[in-house]
Amino acid sequence: MKDNLNIIRSLMKQYERPFYIYNESVITKQIEILTKKLSQFEFLYSIKTNPYEPIVDLVVSKGFGADAASANEVIIAQKAGLSYEKVLYSSPGKTRQDIEKTLDKSIIVADSYNELYLINDVAKQRGLHVRVGLRINPDYSMNMGKGISSKFGVDEETLTNQKEFFKNLTNIKIVGIHVHLRSQILEHITLYRYYEKVFELALFCKESMDWELEFVNFGGGIGIPYSVSNDTPLNFELLSEGCKILFKKFKNKINARFIIETGRFLVCQAGQYITRIVDIKESRGTKYLIVTNGLNGFLRPSIADLLTAYMPQESKLQGCEPLFTSKDAFGFTILESEKALLEKVSIVGNLCTSADIMAKDIMLPKVNVGDILVVSNAGSYSYTLTPVLFASQPLPLQIYIKSNGEICVG
Repeated sequence: MKDNLNIIRSLMKQYERPFYIYNESVITKQIEILTKKLSQFEFLYSIKTNPYEPIVDLVVSKGFGADAASANEVIIAQKAGLSYEKVLYSSPGKTRQDIEKTLDKSIIVADSYNELYLINDVAKQRGLHVRVGLRINPDYSMNMGKGISSKFGVDEETLTNQKEFFKNLTNIKIVGIHVHLRSQILEHITLYRYYEKVFELALFCKESMDWELEFVNFGGGIGIPYSVSNDTPLNFELLSEGCKILFKKFKNKINARFIIETGRFLVCQAGQYITRIVDIKESRGTKYLIVTNGLNGFLRPSIADLLTAYMPQESKLQGCEPLFTSKDAFGFTILESEKALLEKVSIVGNLCTSADIMAKDIMLPKVNVGDILVVSNAGSYSYTLTPVLFASQPLPLQIYIKSNGEICVG
């Protein structure tokens, strides 16, 4: 820990600008948890969580494939050395250009009947026969209620009425299904029931739709504990035992690749956002710590503050991933502060907007101008979600600390 503090202090002194710092050893630990506890599954790294090249390279080196959410993410996966089979391209609204760009670089997971038609048409023009997946919006929700309307996938109940349409797709073959309902799940029983339902849907697709399934993508959902006081970590031991039961029940009926997307699990806790306090001021009873690149350095804490500011106090805010998880999703600490005296402060950025608030009325040790602020849980959905070009200020750096101590700066 002390070494990490020294690295942060040294990097801030060297570059004098905000930066994200990612710790390879934390990512490696998360990889080991998944591969040991859920060894029956293959894993796809969700590139959208953090496409920083050293992270992608590390995860690929551990045998993970890629969950690509755009044509450009397919190219990122290809540059990292992944083969066609290891890249699943799944997103709504793919254009003909997207399909043409990725047809030979990934297994495309169609998100609609129109996409199936487009993929078939492109394949026909090229004289190819292509294996594809289909995202399905199942007739159930994560809490095992009825299915809901969604912009993602095709509704499960429409499949049987489209058999003639599927037969007329002469140049593509559906060889896999993809389901994803919710992110940031910490209850093992919820994931167990969800996996069981996806297995049942896959069996339906095999037996009733006559699809020769080569893969079943269960999507993501595995969460991480953001709040020490409110979140209980996912019990991987119990989830692992449950998955053994499911595999015993379904494995011989569905001979396919069983895939889970990693979501934020690998990288969220591996990242910290580092910035400097450049001014301190008081206004009518509120003490403000002004930092460089607040909202335009790390957006998600500001979103949490905005949502809570505009909602009635008695309201229970629902997560809206990946933009908002909870009000206390991020920890704020002062680098190596030994001051015992705590004071109530608000942390704000240096933009010309009152929305630039990272945290309001939190308790921190008494600080001085020039002290360094560290924000936790900044490894996923952070740099890429943040409007870093807003106000034309210098961009935050991204820094990767390898397990051997080597530092990569980008």
